[in-house]
Amino acid sequence: MLSQEQKRNWSDVETTIYSEISINSKSYGQHKLFCPACRHTRTKNKKNKPLSVNIDGSKIIYHCHHCGVEGLINTERKIVAMTKNTNGNGTASPKTVKIADQKTSGRSEEWLLSRGISLETAERAGCLLLEKNNKPVIGFTFPVEGSSDEYEAVKYRSANGSKDFWWENNATKLWGRQVHNDSLETISDTIVITEGELDCLAILESFKGVANIEVFSVPNGAPSKITDHKIDPSEDGRFKYVWEEREKFEKAKRIILATDSDTAGDVLADELSRRLNKARCYRVDYKGNKDANDLLLNTDAETLRKQVLNAVPIPLHGLNNIEHYAEEFQSLYDLGKPRGVSTGIQSIDNLFTLQTGYLNIVTGYPGDGKSAFIDQLIVNVGKTYGWKTCYCSFEKPPSLHAVQLAQVLTGKPFFEGQNPRMTQEEKDYSQDWINEHILFQDYSDSGMPTIEAILDKNASAVMRYGVRIIVIDPFNFIHSDYRGLESDMVSNMLTKVQLFCKQHDVVCFFVAHPTKPAERGKKSVVTGVDIAKSMAWFSKADLGLTVYRGESNVEVHCWKARWGWQARVGKTSLTFNPVNGRYEEEQEVEDDFDWDI
Repeated sequence: MLSQEQKRNWSDVETTIYSEISINSKSYGQHKLFCPACRHTRTKNKKNKPLSVNIDGSKIIYHCHHCGVEGLINTERKIVAMTKNTNGNGTASPKTVKIADQKTSGRSEEWLLSRGISLETAERAGCLLLEKNNKPVIGFTFPVEGSSDEYEAVKYRSANGSKDFWWENNATKLWGRQVHNDSLETISDTIVITEGELDCLAILESFKGVANIEVFSVPNGAPSKITDHKIDPSEDGRFKYVWEEREKFEKAKRIILATDSDTAGDVLADELSRRLNKARCYRVDYKGNKDANDLLLNTDAETLRKQVLNAVPIPLHGLNNIEHYAEEFQSLYDLGKPRGVSTGIQSIDNLFTLQTGYLNIVTGYPGDGKSAFIDQLIVNVGKTYGWKTCYCSFEKPPSLHAVQLAQVLTGKPFFEGQNPRMTQEEKDYSQDWINEHILFQDYSDSGMPTIEAILDKNASAVMRYGVRIIVIDPFNFIHSDYRGLESDMVSNMLTKVQLFCKQHDVVCFFVAHPTKPAERGKKSVVTGVDIAKSMAWFSKADLGLTVYRGESNVEVHCWKARWGWQARVGKTSLTFNPVNGRYEEEQEVEDDFDWDI
């Protein structure tokens, strides 16, 4: 329900628009007015006109940049000034623009030359170099089909270094008139789209005398309203030219987006590629320059031409066809379902195996043996397959962690007083083995890291040492600056880890504690839905495990198995030897899952 004040504000604004603007073809485009909804309340910048009004042939869109009042007026009549001429169906035709004196302005030509653009290129593109009010201007024309001196619209720009521009009529088509040189090769099936007319001229200049290429500029530049690095929905109307010029786009197999290298240019490129199919869109790299015209001025025509022709594809976020996976696809056919490597414990292998590219979530109550269980698996696969591991274990100093790994490796206690203690030779062997197979991320001197810092170190470990396993233990030591919901923070973090696993072909063991500690006498088996902060612990896990210590044994529960050939929901029991930290077999797997569902 609208308040009376809102209704009054909108009514006052719409009345002001009709009273101050003559609604006809000459009023197409953008206008700035005083806003009646907030003008009486302003104490500063009283001369500023914050009400933006955009008029086209079917509607009026307005928005006040001071008080925020906005709306859309669907006009009952077509906003077109009529001439005495009629078109083929007997209705009046829109008024066109005629320019009586098209004498070339020397000052406009000089300014174009200062921008690296010749008079020949400007004239080929249909530019008018004029004097208006004793000032040099360039007219970017939208010609009427079949006419040499009539235009649907003209966009004027000052030719004196300022960026002032204005319209006579308004256009919803791409700007650019291509005149091909029959003696030159034509770069077919390619269209270049720039953010501004001068960039369009710069690219045409770089191809002059070398090849013919289709280059056009959007008629209205980059969007001015950007939210979260995307165009604001209110800016959708400025992309009418995409539909109006669909024939040009449909013919092109390659669309090169030569937008500026700034935020607005990025957003324009993103929106155009979204609308025009990213698979055929490419982006120009200006080598540190802002736009095409700057690159031309700071280098030369050949450099600009090469950068346009070597435009890079718009990223498709990992989209590939099946040919990309042909070898792997054939391997599945020949060898059957994939299966990870052995954990070194038969009953655990019957529950799950280890496979790279997966995110394994491990939970359980403090002291139940989660970390020791992971250590056992890592030592086993390291001994059997030579896999290397990068630990990020916040609760274990690397030297003490190495003691535990050495005990698992040798099956003997490290410290004096426990027999049979490992010998010096066995200790030295363990140290050499750990040195070869294990890396430790140490944050003892730098505080809690972010997940990005952890993954960055893991990336270095993969690149330099060929690490196959990463361990993050536990979650609650990770720092985050995220200011939204904790559940969203966890979800975003797990997405990053999951993508890292796939991109770097590693398996991650991520340890996270349940929401509440067990009460005395009321301990139960927790799962992914009991982990603190978010349900994403369950939903984003490829493999979900719980280590649960009972009175006489340790149970390992699998509560999430994304792929049936790699794991299954169920549990197994192991015995734990506190002297050497090893887990050993106790019984066969018990199946918890109702397979008839």
